[in-house]
Amino acid sequence: MALSRLSIIKFLELLVTLACVGLHYNSSEYIDHHTVMLINGTFVGFTIILVALFAGYMMGTPINKRLDLFFSLIGCAMFITSGVLILQHWNGNSVSKVSESLGFGTTDSKKVGLTKGSLAIVNGVLFLVDVVFTFRD
Repeated sequence: MALSRLSIIKFLELLVTLACVGLHYNSSEYIDHHTVMLINGTFVGFTIILVALFAGYMMGTPINKRLDLFFSLIGCAMFITSGVLILQHWNGNSVSKVSESLGFGTTDSKKVGLTKGSLAIVNGVLFLVDVVFTFRD
């Protein structure tokens, strides 16, 4: 089990994705069907993909370089898009009826939502760094 740059990056991507899932659970709101599907698909789908990729790296059986580049490019695009949509929603939204009914205050749900959007964009940048390192190796 050798720790390489790629395995460390995969682990960081997985940690940030899990943080996004946890924050999404605590701040999910109805925006519109397309946005909700994109965000849920990105967070849950890439949790599954990253667990498999990280496990492969840790067991010494990494996947094909082209497939890894494909996952990383798609992950970059999806996380940045999800993050931008989340930030766009929460920047213009003080608080919703859903947040009030869940017991969140006006600033609590907004802070969690903005943090979730920011982490999604950070994860998109991590995926881009992953693309660069994968391409160079």
